[in-house]
Amino acid sequence: MDLPESTPPQNPPPPPAAPAPVSDKEDIEKNKDIAAFSYLWIMSVVVFFLRRNSPFVRYHAKQAMLLFLLSIIVLFVPIISKLLELGILGLMVLGFINAAQGQRKDVPIIGPLSRREIGLRDAWKQIVEAIVRCIDALKAIRVGGFRAPFTSTDHESADTSKPSSPPSSQQPPPSSPAA
Repeated sequence: MDLPESTPPQNPPPPPAAPAPVSDKEDIEKNKDIAAFSYLWIMSVVVFFLRRNSPFVRYHAKQAMLLFLLSIIVLFVPIISKLLELGILGLMVLGFINAAQGQRKDVPIIGPLSRREIGLRDAWKQIVEAIVRCIDALKAIRVGGFRAPFTSTDHESADTSKPSSPPSSQQPPPSSPAA
């Protein structure tokens, strides 16, 4: 029996060439609009997967995804959910502006959390500390501005010769007509 002539083995085609690495400045300039777009709620997930090769987009999209997730969780918090949503919106605006300007700045608390530099416990501590500082600032405003609270020496050095309230005029009550 005659065997058919075998053909020599063919080499598979080479894999497609990887895209040339892009410099950091080129990446930022090319993708800053997309990175800013990622702060628009659910778009963070879409942008993250569409532009996963861009380090600048990944940096901002990770922060935006955490803010998106946080905004969903906050919807289920009774009473103060609107206030928390307003805070998250402020953080999203801050991230949007940073990305649109081509800056690699962290959104407070969210940035280190997205890079896993801090854990949830540390993030929670930072949030509580920030809330306490805000409450203290609001109390200071309500009491009389941004000045240091009185100390015991401040009260002692106050001039006590002046009355604390203006004297009231002593006028006789109006007489009622006799019947």
